[in-house]
Amino acid sequence: MVQYILKRLGISLAIIYIVLTVSFFMVRLMPGNPMAALEAQLRVQGGMTEQEIEQRVQTVYGLMPKAPLGTQYLDYLGNILHGNLGRPITNPSTTVVAVIGSALPWTILVVAVSLLISFVIGVYIGNRMAVHPGSTFAKVWTFIVSVMGAVPSYLVAIVLLYFLTGIWRVFPSNGAYDVGVTPGFNWPFISSVAYHAVLPIAASVITSFGGWALAMKGSAVSVLGSEYVRAAEARGLSDRVISRSYIGRNSMLPMITQLALAVGFMFGGSVFVETYFQYPGIGYYMVQSVNSRDYSLMMGCFVLITTAVVVANFLVDLLYPAVDPRIAWPSSRKVAATGGEPTTETVALVAQGGV
Repeated sequence: MVQYILKRLGISLAIIYIVLTVSFFMVRLMPGNPMAALEAQLRVQGGMTEQEIEQRVQTVYGLMPKAPLGTQYLDYLGNILHGNLGRPITNPSTTVVAVIGSALPWTILVVAVSLLISFVIGVYIGNRMAVHPGSTFAKVWTFIVSVMGAVPSYLVAIVLLYFLTGIWRVFPSNGAYDVGVTPGFNWPFISSVAYHAVLPIAASVITSFGGWALAMKGSAVSVLGSEYVRAAEARGLSDRVISRSYIGRNSMLPMITQLALAVGFMFGGSVFVETYFQYPGIGYYMVQSVNSRDYSLMMGCFVLITTAVVVANFLVDLLYPAVDPRIAWPSSRKVAATGGEPTTETVALVAQGGV
């Protein structure tokens, strides 16, 4: 087990290192080197010597623009290890880490809640559709989730904004909380935060639960004809037990993998939703950095998303045995324990977690 953890940890660190390296050289290969562009902009503004311009560029990017490429690369890696991601070009008085730190809680609040709600709803509906394929429930919800899965989130955001903030004025149209409240652990602030988060969460849930439902349906259908399911049916177990303990549980493994990816990308925020609702999350600032060619802030967001996705996948690799106990028993051990090939009954018990 220790060897497995160390191997997965090594792979995760290698992926992060490769992505950081590619990001470093990618910025320098882009048309109009951002550091050179900033230097040219400062020269046009005037009032600064070449040394002052170089110091300003170093303040923003954390690198000396005239230093050799190898030196810049080592400085870049050292800055990241020390949490120095530079300063935003549009607001040099603060740091990229400070901007990301202020935006991250709002992204986690909205995207995490919407991800949890859509995942639970989608898994439940998808499992029901797979277990009862010919029922009215399955036919109606297959149509609904297919339509909802094809609708882009920004379109739902526009509709919600038009009706619930423009015509009926039920919810606020922007911001994370009311300007007049005092941030802190008090009821006016908490209620204001929840009030402002309703529409962004609703827009994400409406467009994402259908994808989870269809994925769960496909995963559950592939399990229906398995030997342990037929063995459970032969033992006379109820449909509810078979659906929950045999079909549902064994269908969850690929769903957990997708959930891990979604959790990782969650730290990137919901770009369209946060932008349309002007919600100050990571996705909102990422769009702002792209529009203003703020490469420091842009690279800071990329580093955050990359690290989050890799860490999420590493954690889900460690949690796999809790979802499917068969992973904890390699085939060679099961064969040795039974004195030969595992029986259908043994497979059924292991799938249910009874061994």
